[in-house]
Amino acid sequence: MNSELIYEYLDKIGRDGYKLGLDRMQKTLKILGNPEKSFKIIHVAGTNGKGSTSTFIYQTLKEHGYKTGLFTSPHIINFYDRIKIDKEISEEDFMRIFEIIKDTIEENDIKVSTFEFITLCAIYYFAEQKCEYVVLEVGMGGRLDATNATDETLLSVITKIGLDHQEYLGNTLEEIAYEKACIMKQNGRCVVYDQQESVLDVFREVAEERNNKLYICDFDEAKNIEINATHNSFDWKNLHIETRLVGRYQLFNAQLALTAIDILRDELDLSDEDIINGFKNAYIPARFDVIRHNPTVIYDGGHNADGVKALKSSIESVFGDKKIVFVYGVLKDKDYNDEIKLIYENAKAFVTFTPDSPRALKAEDLKKQIEVYSDKVVAKSNVNDAVDYAIEHFKDDVIIIFGTLYSAEQAYEHL
Repeated sequence: MNSELIYEYLDKIGRDGYKLGLDRMQKTLKILGNPEKSFKIIHVAGTNGKGSTSTFIYQTLKEHGYKTGLFTSPHIINFYDRIKIDKEISEEDFMRIFEIIKDTIEENDIKVSTFEFITLCAIYYFAEQKCEYVVLEVGMGGRLDATNATDETLLSVITKIGLDHQEYLGNTLEEIAYEKACIMKQNGRCVVYDQQESVLDVFREVAEERNNKLYICDFDEAKNIEINATHNSFDWKNLHIETRLVGRYQLFNAQLALTAIDILRDELDLSDEDIINGFKNAYIPARFDVIRHNPTVIYDGGHNADGVKALKSSIESVFGDKKIVFVYGVLKDKDYNDEIKLIYENAKAFVTFTPDSPRALKAEDLKKQIEVYSDKVVAKSNVNDAVDYAIEHFKDDVIIIFGTLYSAEQAYEHL
């Protein structure tokens, strides 16, 4: 089966197989011999910051020499970057494992969703390759997410909670926090992002119910902070940390990851050097990522109100009151009006585009929404045309692409 047929198959089961519950995952894992039991899992949930936090932890374990897997979603540059051990899974390996999972579910008449299928592929691959540790990023929510079909974890990590996917997770921060908190396994450990008290109370309640030791990240630990367009640096306890994952919000993601690592460092025998090098070498695209100079073009995957707040904070930390040219595309199920209200005062101009997704809001429709706040807006059909327009007309300005991860692959290839 070639890659085009794989995508068609995954698209079909995505339409036919989505159903709440973990029973399909658990049944399939059992038939496969419970591959998830062959490695130790660090499970990461949250609304924003999951990918960066997961990457910091993964890279640190790699620096020590542990064979470590990383599972993230959605993909950013290409489909295979969701599944990594040192580097992303090869097309050949994915196709081989795809056939194993496909045969298993069809022979046993199990209907799974696209995300469940890909999660099964990842878990099988990590076990086959004899990973010692795996960092699993939740797809959506936590309680009923495919990644939560495992019996135990080494550590649960929960990042910042915001309003997103309300149709599935609930309409309040507390309801959403509960869904995320349910990645905690009985008698486990969980470290959480320090945030509003009502959310922390949810974490405390679930931790008590499940007999979890709960750690709340202390963001006051970071000293001598420097944030610019190329790196973040700060002192944390006795360590000097530098990272290429830039922006003010990455300062908080990094500290959450450091707290998680600090909890595990004695039992995993992690040295200062492992941690320093792990953070220095950690990289994930589309997180306030400078992808071109002259003019400066940055891609940021912020795609909900909290993500845009974080982007705004990073812009003001790095560029002060400089006005930005925003290349902006969104999905129609997002709260884009809230995003526009948050960011329009930082804008010199907007160039809207239609993301590469069936859920995309048309560029012209987004343009009409922005025109309530700004008359400096044009619409283009796709991200490449939008970026080209911005570069041609705003040669001396900073250009930031944001609003969706679904156009990152196009933009990175184009630039």
